[in-house]
Amino acid sequence: MKFPRADITTSQNLSVSALDYTTSISRKFKLENIHFHASIPITETITIILDSAQGANYDVILREVTLYSEQNYIFIPEQEVNFQKGDEIRIQCTNANLIGTIYSIIKTSELP
Repeated sequence: MKFPRADITTSQNLSVSALDYTTSISRKFKLENIHFHASIPITETITIILDSAQGANYDVILREVTLYSEQNYIFIPEQEVNFQKGDEIRIQCTNANLIGTIYSIIKTSELP
């Protein structure tokens, strides 16, 4: 059984720096999806990482995608991705072109 959790939101002005955000959920959960929206069409690379509680050697890139003059991207895992206590989600977006703001919504559900 899964229990919906409040959405986690973050944003970054890409003219200032790249997006590099890690959740702090601190309990078992399931990743449902992640929505990205840019204020203007951007050409940047988005990376979604399972940040393992076991350390950096155990981190896994769940998806890396390059947007080409796009404003929206939704990551929906192809299979169930369950995070153990201490695992987190890390999202990154490059700022090679120094324009726009990227907004993200991380949707998860709590596991018993």
